[in-house]
Amino acid sequence: MNPLWGAYRVLAPMVGTLAPAARVFTSPGERVLWGERLGRTVRTEACHAWVHAASLGEIVAVPPLVRELLRRKSDGRLQLTTSTRSGRARLRDLGYDAVLAPLDTPQAVRRFMIGVRPARLFLLETELWPHWLLHARAERVPVAVVSARLSEQSVHRYLRLGGDLRDLVHGLAAVLCQGPEDQQRWVALGARPERTRVVGNLKSDGLPEPAPDRAAARASLGLERDRPLLVLGNLRPGETRAVVHGWRAVPAALRAGWQVVAVPRHPRALSQLQGEAIAAGLTTTVEAARSDAWRWDARLGVLTAWYRAADVAYVGGSLAAYGGHNPMEPAACGAAVIMGTHDASQRDSVLALDRASGMWRVSNVAALARALRSLLSDPDKRRTMAEAALQVAAAERGSAARAASGLMELGLWPPR
Repeated sequence: MNPLWGAYRVLAPMVGTLAPAARVFTSPGERVLWGERLGRTVRTEACHAWVHAASLGEIVAVPPLVRELLRRKSDGRLQLTTSTRSGRARLRDLGYDAVLAPLDTPQAVRRFMIGVRPARLFLLETELWPHWLLHARAERVPVAVVSARLSEQSVHRYLRLGGDLRDLVHGLAAVLCQGPEDQQRWVALGARPERTRVVGNLKSDGLPEPAPDRAAARASLGLERDRPLLVLGNLRPGETRAVVHGWRAVPAALRAGWQVVAVPRHPRALSQLQGEAIAAGLTTTVEAARSDAWRWDARLGVLTAWYRAADVAYVGGSLAAYGGHNPMEPAACGAAVIMGTHDASQRDSVLALDRASGMWRVSNVAALARALRSLLSDPDKRRTMAEAALQVAAAERGSAARAASGLMELGLWPPR
């Protein structure tokens, strides 16, 4: 047995034994939901499918998938789970009876499977929890990965777990991939080629529409109505200095004509990001007249509203090695998009936008400064780029229907 796999199989039951007592060490918000982590979810009737989305990023894909599943079986019973409290809250805001997913321990998974009795399991993107898969195999519950993605680094990391994980991946009933590269990587990890399909990114079906009136959208957010907006979306630690330096390389007179809003990927990182910005020479005040002032908004779920008000958007997690965040979101909102070259987790979207000249990719501070100077000073250029990006975003939609059709073709939906 592979040593890493063996260690995981030994440690997971130990964690499962200790987990009930660990509740007292959790935060108050976590404590009231700890039973869900332990798998203590009970349904009055078995469900046709357990659908899992890890966190807020993946939850964008849930509504379109659920809509297509229910379109093919209107009385389909689904149990939605997520790994984060913020994701759970978002799903409930959308009207779904979602719960926290069980910990990957044999005890928690067994409780959950007994209480929920799912007939099949649909995992969004890349959620390979060994005990979930082991228990599903033991109970003959087919598992499909939908909108599946897999980076080169993830392949190498999973392969280190040896043949046991490969066997679990080989046993997957379906792997419906975002793009051809993802499909190749899943097959390399053990997925059966005849059970894989390319269906696109489900998040594309959850993309927003442009604001009917961008000036009105700015005003509704408390900004100056007629002053254009640059949004720095999903900023991550380690890249803020570069973004500040790129911004401050733009002539002050040009900067003074723009409003800037920075939105961290994670609210808890706000103080760190602001510290990096200050160290790079930026003020954190919100005095709109200052050419080096940014507004900050660390609230969850606000980024789409800012993108819909934006004329230009920088997509974060891409000037440092985070793999990038989704450039289709600002593209679908009608913003001119700038993104760094760390884009491994968004490769298909980036390639589609790049082919259509719908985004500007930058590799360093100097390139970012050039992109900002050009787009901030040239309304025609940013309008042309935004229109190209909008066409790409429109073409990307339909992934949920393709995914549901793939599940039907492979005999996984609707339930008989």
